[in-house]
Amino acid sequence: MLLNLTIIDLAVVKSLNLDLAQGMSVLTGETGAGKSILLTALGLALGDRADSGYIRPDCQRAEVNLEFDLSDAPQAQLWLQEHELNDDGQCLIRRVVSADGRSKAYINNRPVTLQTLQALSEQLVEIHGQHAHLTLLHSDEQRRLLDVFAKTQPLLDKVNQCYKHWQHAHKEL
Repeated sequence: MLLNLTIIDLAVVKSLNLDLAQGMSVLTGETGAGKSILLTALGLALGDRADSGYIRPDCQRAEVNLEFDLSDAPQAQLWLQEHELNDDGQCLIRRVVSADGRSKAYINNRPVTLQTLQALSEQLVEIHGQHAHLTLLHSDEQRRLLDVFAKTQPLLDKVNQCYKHWQHAHKEL
């Protein structure tokens, strides 16, 4: 669950700290109220393409931080453990975009590649917008839904464990 969103020097936002309560969060408001800026910040932190145009005028960089509670997300916890990024049930994501257009991503204060950030993000947040139904066209989502329907998680866990064991044995050779 997303606990906190912090934005620094992104678009027109100098500094914003948004604490979210448990349950569903909905962004509503008049045109121009800033909903798109919040979604841009969230997307940027979760691995969307960075652009120096996001940086507030006269600033050198923009930063977005997310804090998640993973107590109800065992797959995300397992993913963090497998990638040696775990931090006791919490997950901190930070993305920094510099004026030259480069960006840096961090998970639990450890630098990560954009691909790593995106892989974790898929397990943490699902944003529903105008074309959200198109998610069903992604083969990864179809496979996930089929596995949930077939109740194959124990088998998937065992295959994953066997694969890790094989990888370890292969390294030792």
